[in-house]
Amino acid sequence: MPPSHDESTGPAPDIVAPTFNARRVALTLLAIGIGALGAFLFNTIGMPAAFLTGSAAAVAIAILVGLPIDLPNPVRAGSFSVLGTVMGSSISPEALQQLATAPIALVGLVMVIAGTTAASAAMLCWLGGWDRLSALCGSIPGNLPLVLAVSTDGGARMDRVVMAQSLRLFILVAIIPFALGGSEQGGLHMAPPDTTAFDVVFTLALTAVAVFVAYKIRIPAPALMGPLIIGAAMSITGLARVAIPDWMAAFALIMLGASVALRFRGVERDGLMRMFLASLAGFVAAALTSLAVATVFAEVLGRPLGTVFLAYAPGGIDTMIALSFLLNYDVAFVALIHTARMILLSLSLPPIVSALGRRWRSESSVGG
Repeated sequence: MPPSHDESTGPAPDIVAPTFNARRVALTLLAIGIGALGAFLFNTIGMPAAFLTGSAAAVAIAILVGLPIDLPNPVRAGSFSVLGTVMGSSISPEALQQLATAPIALVGLVMVIAGTTAASAAMLCWLGGWDRLSALCGSIPGNLPLVLAVSTDGGARMDRVVMAQSLRLFILVAIIPFALGGSEQGGLHMAPPDTTAFDVVFTLALTAVAVFVAYKIRIPAPALMGPLIIGAAMSITGLARVAIPDWMAAFALIMLGASVALRFRGVERDGLMRMFLASLAGFVAAALTSLAVATVFAEVLGRPLGTVFLAYAPGGIDTMIALSFLLNYDVAFVALIHTARMILLSLSLPPIVSALGRRWRSESSVGG
């Protein structure tokens, strides 16, 4: 059974919120303020997906210049839950009918996982001089908590793994809105004009129940996927309206952007530029491989290239689904493929990395 967690932000947060001390509250407010400022600036100058990309850029800069930033798991999980409900409400019955092509898309998924991992790892070893295990773990597309766990067990260089994984997601968030076009303006107008306070409270209550159930039955990325499913059910059946105020959806996007940037907290400053350049080369190799596979399968599936690329992109499940929503691509398809990727990696990654790690260590000891 795959582990329950949100892959781009760390291990799954506990359902019970921890007690915050004054310093942590202050650092959290600092993160929120910096993210909101970046979102405001990007939105003002008309950048695509401004609330997500602006927040990510501002918080990343703050972290890299040494500001103490914190964003507790309950804040992130709550934001992802709101986004899940919002994005689920955009799924139509027609979109579900089109999922009949998903089995073919899964063939492409296996190809893109293998291809992007191999291409990126080769670049990291060749240009960066990384050891093979660190290059492999830094190149695995997504499922970060599991990647970090197997990297630690195998003895990989954690600073390299964190840099490669963090940079890949950050660049995807930064460039995809420009490369694929689109804007979040339509996506943020979620609450109907006649929405009442009861509608909002009822929607949030269903969202909370969906998160709880998703954790209990161990759905991958439960804070996101549980509400996404309930949001889709509410929208498709028409039994209840999805009522998330615009400001709440915007805040959730800002928190997602900040969460992406928080990955850089684990990067050591020593040798930062060398790791950055190597990781950048690895990202380019992985992105080109993913684009090539997506181009082929977009033709085979008869789907827009943007939809298939987002489904195959080597980024976090929450971020890629959010981008598909913001850029008006098929949320249901992207969510399904990324969920399948998480399950596939959860089942295959530990034994593969363990076996390769033992083999490479044995070769090194013999060679030494």
